[in-house]
Amino acid sequence: MSSQLANLSEEQRDALQELMNVAMGQGADRLARLTETFVTLSVPRIHAVDVTNTSLLSQLMIASQPAIITRQSFLGRLRGEVMVCFGDNGADQLADLMGYEGVEKHSIQDELMLDVTNILTGACINSLAQQVDIKVSYGSPSLLSRGRSLQEVLGAEELRGHQALVLEIHFEVATHSFYCDLLVCITEDTVATVIEVIDQLLNDI
Repeated sequence: MSSQLANLSEEQRDALQELMNVAMGQGADRLARLTETFVTLSVPRIHAVDVTNTSLLSQLMIASQPAIITRQSFLGRLRGEVMVCFGDNGADQLADLMGYEGVEKHSIQDELMLDVTNILTGACINSLAQQVDIKVSYGSPSLLSRGRSLQEVLGAEELRGHQALVLEIHFEVATHSFYCDLLVCITEDTVATVIEVIDQLLNDI
């Protein structure tokens, strides 16, 4: 299955990227509303996984940087998990953005990051699912690691299941030096659904 994704045609890759652009735009909009700031996002980078996780990690822009990493699973015909990597000072910056100060700021940080994870995951995956008429459900977001890089974390604990597709997107609030990276990991056993969706979109054009 994963080799199918590695061999997508240019048209299919463009269609997938456009699909993700719309979905991630929803995520950026929700984050902007939450923080009352202007949020920019990068063009999604698509990684088809037909190699080991180690090789994949070397391709990710954020893999070697210390981070606070959260995760949330999604289930249905489209299945996998989303990991959000906040910059090392991301918890502080997020609390500042939300207007928290002093002791309250530190006590609320983890909750804020899990809230943002839930909001970004829901906005992105819901948008993707709605465009292709697929129903999804979600697990609860959780804190995966603090102060270690993605490379260190996944060296000890591999992604659950066999991932066939990883989509990498960078969100940023330049005025507050806040950024986070979103990794949407889609499992190998739902690759057929992704390809079906892409082909359906191309046929509708």
